[in-house]
Amino acid sequence: MNGKRRKESKLKHMTMKDDHRETHYNVELTLDPDQGLLHANVELLCSSIEQQCSNLEFYLHKSMEVKSITGSVPITYQFDVEQPCSFPFTPDAGTLKIKLTQPMEDDKLLRIWFEYEGNIGVPPWEVNRITPGWVELGFYATWFPYNPELKQFCYDVQVQIDPGYEVIGLGEVKQLGEGLWYISQKQPSADMVVMASNRFCRLRDAESGLEMELDYVDVAKWVIEDVFKKGLQALKWYSEWFGVTSSVDMRIVITPRTEGGGYARTGFIVLPRIGTESYKEQEVSYFSNLAHECAHLWWANAPVNSWEDWLNESFAEYSALMAVRELFGTVHFESILAKKLKRSEGMPPIKGIKRNEERAFTVLYDKGCLVLYELEQMAGRKKFIEVLRKTFQQKVSSTAEFVELVGADVSNEAKKKLNRLLSS
Repeated sequence: MNGKRRKESKLKHMTMKDDHRETHYNVELTLDPDQGLLHANVELLCSSIEQQCSNLEFYLHKSMEVKSITGSVPITYQFDVEQPCSFPFTPDAGTLKIKLTQPMEDDKLLRIWFEYEGNIGVPPWEVNRITPGWVELGFYATWFPYNPELKQFCYDVQVQIDPGYEVIGLGEVKQLGEGLWYISQKQPSADMVVMASNRFCRLRDAESGLEMELDYVDVAKWVIEDVFKKGLQALKWYSEWFGVTSSVDMRIVITPRTEGGGYARTGFIVLPRIGTESYKEQEVSYFSNLAHECAHLWWANAPVNSWEDWLNESFAEYSALMAVRELFGTVHFESILAKKLKRSEGMPPIKGIKRNEERAFTVLYDKGCLVLYELEQMAGRKKFIEVLRKTFQQKVSSTAEFVELVGADVSNEAKKKLNRLLSS
């Protein structure tokens, strides 16, 4: 890449402590924003693979050219880029099928080494990309070998990039030298996020024990300051309503892309571009989007690849509406609810909706909000907030648990009505 010779990967010479029992990635990543290229050497250490499992599947962007894959036991592999990816959030991925040709020894970590390179391009929804001035990588682009069944993992990523770029990411970030960066995530995460730009700006402050940093590209400072102030206010309300989150710091990144929406990982929120000219006209909408992603610091315990994701998305969306009600008043709150009611007409039930179903977004973001609004009306605002607080503090991760909590804390009638609303 750029005619530079890459040094031999040191990953195979690295050792981990014998008591290391988490899934862990060690990555050497070289990025060329001008050409849109990446080259990766990846070591995966995994203890959560069943001993008798000989066939493994990972998702990797279909444009990647696989140079080599080897393992701590003999393996063979096939990279299928023809069949559609079965995981709903990674449509541009091919399926990397790995077969262990020799059984693993008991209590041994499985190690797999990958080397690949390629250009992920810019998908229609624009979320992840490697482009001049802006790099945004996460599992949506499957830039690393990703298996949803591994659920969470830790990682260390060494990033080499043009010296004019600054690198940020999900985890602790350090600059090792000119054009050389290091990201370490010691808390298990469901994603590996790497971003880079040659024109980052930032603000920092704290609220309710949370250190907050906002990184942005190409946004007017007065807009950023207003967004920052409102973000801190949303965090204050959520902490008062639901309890203090375990995250001790939070990073918000406002990207220069206009499409693709936002997403949140623990302590890390990503939002699309905020247009200076439209900010005042769409202030409520911008705040609602920010408040939704902030709320995922509290609502992220349920599975994301089934209808149970309503416990994440509907709860985050309704929390955002509660914040809108506090900041902008009941009229704006009711106006948003009315639009959600209109969009929800004819939609299927929340219970059982497939996460990759085209209507899932409306069901989870709109219809789910209406269900929670009905529950708030039945319980009263104070009791409703108490239920949400318990839901967060007890780490409720299934609808069955939540329904039982409503029955115990509100009423048996509320429990029955909630079940009807979820099934209709």
